[in-house]
Amino acid sequence: MCPQERDSKLSVEGEKVMKRVVIEEVEKHEDEKYVRPVLFKGERATTLLLCLKPGQAVPSHRHEGFEIVLQPLSGEAEAVLDGEPVTLRAGEVVFVDGANDFAPVNRGGENFSMLITLVRR
Repeated sequence: MCPQERDSKLSVEGEKVMKRVVIEEVEKHEDEKYVRPVLFKGERATTLLLCLKPGQAVPSHRHEGFEIVLQPLSGEAEAVLDGEPVTLRAGEVVFVDGANDFAPVNRGGENFSMLITLVRR
């Protein structure tokens, strides 16, 4: 079992599975590039943790065929969604269609972390 997984059951077809991850054990902010470890991967949903140091950005991209939930945990970042700037702040949750262009950037002075859950339609 990985150190960040506190509770884990083996997946057997038809059984329910529960996993728990401690964010501070997987949260990393690296100088070279943004970090986004996958925390969970299910049949239709994937959750990852995006970590951006000040000045770092994710290139514009889309997740066609997905609905996305953005949950900032710390810091503040700007995301361009279909050409419009949106500020992402801890304590807020944002729901977006994956067909939108998505390009988060940390323009602030502190590290930014955000849970991203992609759900296949």
